[in-house]
Amino acid sequence: MKIIGVIPARYRSSRFPGKPLADICGRPMIWWVYQQCLKVPRLDGLYVATDDERIRETCAQYQMDVIMTSDAHKTGSDRVGEVASKIEGDLFINIQGDEPLINPREIDEVIDIFDDPTVDFGTLRIQITDPDEIKAYSTVKVVCDKNGDALYFSRNVIPSNKKDGPIARVFRHVGIYAYRRDLLLKFVAMPQTELESGEGIEPLRAMENGHKVRVRETRYQSIGVDYPEHIQLVEEEIKRRGCSGMKGWIS
Repeated sequence: MKIIGVIPARYRSSRFPGKPLADICGRPMIWWVYQQCLKVPRLDGLYVATDDERIRETCAQYQMDVIMTSDAHKTGSDRVGEVASKIEGDLFINIQGDEPLINPREIDEVIDIFDDPTVDFGTLRIQITDPDEIKAYSTVKVVCDKNGDALYFSRNVIPSNKKDGPIARVFRHVGIYAYRRDLLLKFVAMPQTELESGEGIEPLRAMENGHKVRVRETRYQSIGVDYPEHIQLVEEEIKRRGCSGMKGWIS
């Protein structure tokens, strides 16, 4: 199985314009993400997918493979789908470009989901217990059936745990997606659905069209960069680990 990693990167962001090029310890954020992904031996190719010339030039400067894509895409999955239409591959991994501390083992874990030949779409989840994180609208929650297939994703608290009795665990969705090529090309041809638009969560499009999403539990966490103030948290963690170039740095 030929496995391709894709890091969607757009310059225009309402919360943090130019985020992929934000400076982190002297290097652009997209560089840090790319370096961690290079530590996954099973990736047969790794590309930044962007519609912005500034990002393309930065990728060229740092010898990162880049594919230019349309500026009309509404989601990262749609951008990955354009890459899948241009290059050969059996499995495409959508890697978030705003997680410079991503653990390579997360990528391995989502690849492992596809040991089951019936799975076409896979992602990860991690249990959360912090009440503030559980309530946070920015935290995407997911509930699954006994087979590990997603029942629903939401920014609201699910399960609600409103009744007396045992408390159900709450899981945060870890934003890495993997799709077999055939499913991905079908997915990007589908119109955005009502639930996807309402929640702002991409896999709901597949689920509303009858496709299952397999969700594996992980224990790895990283620091995502949603706002400029998160850069300091990432830099502090990099300095704590004493690594400026990330060689050999896994967790």
